[in-house]
Amino acid sequence: MKRPRSIRSRLIMLYVVTISFIFLCFGGYTYWGFKQYLINSLRQGFVRRAHQIATTILSEIPQKGEAYVGTEIQARYAPELNERVIRVTNQAGRTIYASRNADALSKPLPVDFSQDSLETAAVLRREQVPGKEVLQVVAIGYQVPNGEKYVVEVAGSENDVSSALGGLLLTLSLGFPVFIGLSSVGAYILLGRALRPVDEIVRSAERITLRNLSQRLPVPDTGDEVERLSLALNRMIERLDESYQVTSRFSADASHELRTPLTIMRGELEAILTQENLDEEEMQQIATVLEEAERLTQIVEGLLAISRLEAGETQLDKDPVDLSQLATTTVEQMAPLADDKSLTLEMEAVRDVIVDANEVRLRQVIVNLLDNAIKYTPEGGKIRVEVKADGSEAVVEVIDNGIGISSEALPNIFKRFYRSEQVQARKARGTGLGLSMVHSILEAHGGSVKVESSENKGSTFRVSLPRLKLSIATKAESVSSGAS
Repeated sequence: MKRPRSIRSRLIMLYVVTISFIFLCFGGYTYWGFKQYLINSLRQGFVRRAHQIATTILSEIPQKGEAYVGTEIQARYAPELNERVIRVTNQAGRTIYASRNADALSKPLPVDFSQDSLETAAVLRREQVPGKEVLQVVAIGYQVPNGEKYVVEVAGSENDVSSALGGLLLTLSLGFPVFIGLSSVGAYILLGRALRPVDEIVRSAERITLRNLSQRLPVPDTGDEVERLSLALNRMIERLDESYQVTSRFSADASHELRTPLTIMRGELEAILTQENLDEEEMQQIATVLEEAERLTQIVEGLLAISRLEAGETQLDKDPVDLSQLATTTVEQMAPLADDKSLTLEMEAVRDVIVDANEVRLRQVIVNLLDNAIKYTPEGGKIRVEVKADGSEAVVEVIDNGIGISSEALPNIFKRFYRSEQVQARKARGTGLGLSMVHSILEAHGGSVKVESSENKGSTFRVSLPRLKLSIATKAESVSSGAS
């Protein structure tokens, strides 16, 4: 399954896409606007040149003749040197003057002489010279004092415009990745600062468990949605804490109150069993009730212990405990139960695996795991207990080749009173609190328990605890007990 992107990466991606779109729109508009500006500037220059030719040279035709026009234009403007094209024609289309590069122009444009002014409005056109550049052409009409009408055309190449636009396009193309890169870095830094309170809230939320619901999330003084979110989450945690405390107190109080009547019931039943006037059937019935009362007592004691452990009310007296020695003695104590079912019980442990723990509670963990392994491993099976050091952790593994646990049951085995269909089908006796007790004890010690299992192939329970100190395994010990 594809891992979802973080909010920061999605915001940066959205920001970059938005900035890129804005930059492209701005760049396109700048390019178009600059092009129009250059073209208009070029045309306006041609219009001014045509006006100068008309007002300063053509106006002298009545006194100096048409021959004067070509000589004066060549002397004053030198169109070939300035890369300009100039052509002057009369109203009939006869050429009065044409620069040597005027062959590129098509026939003169018709201008509107219907207006009363001496000079007509400029007529603009764009011509493509075959195999060469593109020309911008401006034409104006001018009426000299003697009534003759002439058309002045001034043209020039767009090469300078194209060069300027090419430079602008190159600048925009090179500036685009730099701009996007700097924008991305800036967005990353700014979003990092903006989302830093969220990271602190996440880290604090991950540290909150049932054992420390009194803790609260940090509230950043930002006045924004993050602050309101943190306040809302704190109010939710407070409500959860109150609800959990009520439930936990009820469970602990109910368990505590049930201990006395159950003790009385057991005492009365045991007293009845000592009477001599009971027949065998009555004694069997009373023994069954007594057995159930003892089972109910175990449930009540287990619930009370779990409630106190999860609520943190039980202060565990911790001392350095040699986990290898503790596991070895526990295995030796449980060996007779394995012998009764013809099970092979093996033990392997490295020395000096020291943990800071309550020895009684830790022994209870190993006993519960071994008891389950013995209970659900068929006769002739094998159970193995290993104690080892794994970096900064002390590890106890209980491995069996018993009935295993189904994949559907695995997520639920540490829940209170949970009994899988396999267990129910075997009608195995138990309270359904053993693994829940293991989980609670290990959490109270800062440890954990994990399980790997396959149905009808066996299970491996792995208990991890913080090591009190690191040590090197110097010797492996093996204890084996079994009967065939």
